[in-house]
Amino acid sequence: MKEKTIVSSVTLAASLISYFYAKGMQKDAVPYVMIGGFIGAVVGEVIVGAIKDSNNNN
Repeated sequence: MKEKTIVSSVTLAASLISYFYAKGMQKDAVPYVMIGGFIGAVVGEVIVGAIKDSNNNN
């Protein structure tokens, strides 16, 4: 998979998870979605970096 696709998918998933969490707790969803999206982007970049390192070692 392409790097951009991986990061976008993880960011979307984290944003949706944080949105449903905020709605379940009856809180304003915007800050939760922003923080969830940021964390998702960071996790996605870490995953892409690990995949690149794995491919370079082989």
